[in-house]
Amino acid sequence: MEFTCKDFKVGKCEGQKVVDGETMPLVLRPPELGKTSAESLVAALRENKEWFEKILIKNSAVLLRGFDVGNAVEFNDVLEAFGWEDTRYVGPAPRTHVYKRVWTANEGPLSEFIYYHHEMVLFKENPKKVILFCEVPPPEGGQTPFVPSFKVTERMLEEFPEAVQEMEEKQLRYTFTAPSKSSGTSMRSRGWEDAFGTPDREEAERRTKALGMDIEWLPNGGMKTILGPRPLTRVFEGRKGRRMWFNTVVGMYGKDISSATMADGTEISEKVVKRCEEMIEEESIQFKWEKGDVLVLDNMALLHGRRPSLPPRKVLVATCM
Repeated sequence: MEFTCKDFKVGKCEGQKVVDGETMPLVLRPPELGKTSAESLVAALRENKEWFEKILIKNSAVLLRGFDVGNAVEFNDVLEAFGWEDTRYVGPAPRTHVYKRVWTANEGPLSEFIYYHHEMVLFKENPKKVILFCEVPPPEGGQTPFVPSFKVTERMLEEFPEAVQEMEEKQLRYTFTAPSKSSGTSMRSRGWEDAFGTPDREEAERRTKALGMDIEWLPNGGMKTILGPRPLTRVFEGRKGRRMWFNTVVGMYGKDISSATMADGTEISEKVVKRCEEMIEEESIQFKWEKGDVLVLDNMALLHGRRPSLPPRKVLVATCM
């Protein structure tokens, strides 16, 4: 699809890559100096909803840069302009509600690297889009790198065809342990009471079951969640039939509070996991945040993460269907 829209002009950013003929991220800037306000961006998005969705699916990542989006309220106006259904985040990341559809991104210590993942990949229903807004860019580090998921599948099939076939056939099983209360001491320190919105165990059990999870209660009041079987890869409509590496094997494998195996209990080769980790990093794309940036990611097509950062850094987020 050719780029034609009078309300945006194409820009460039450091770290951009062309992947299979698609520019990632596609940078969209104001068409002229007089149209840099957040209100102008909102009006442009409302006028071009269908066009923008097609561009997002084609390029997987779109960076709106040069618009004066200044705070959570204006970011929420941008979210409303897209017209996408809001989805509530469920998962281990500590987050705080800011305003209407807007939340903080993972509040784990900035010194930690948040590993690449498809948002809410563990669950049977996943948001289609992740939208991030940079209110305060970090002085150093803190990028939000992302990875074209199909490239990981391609490379894994080339190097480990038998291992991929076995994991595809047997599918995957994950476990994760959460405390009862959130502590904010790490990127995965969210307590189950906060994650599932209730301190009541029976209600928490109902809510986890609705998400396709089994649980075990631990003596210390914590919860062990068991998820599976889950697929290794998935193919989504409108994305050229690409097989996305739609799993979190590398992120959960062999950790103190999580695990990843095949669904029948078969262990996954450490060599395979380590090599996959290298491939994901090699395929990563990253740029430096600027104040006011709005990054829209196709969650069906991209894994994303967070580089360690010096403070301050304030990035807000929303997830949508």
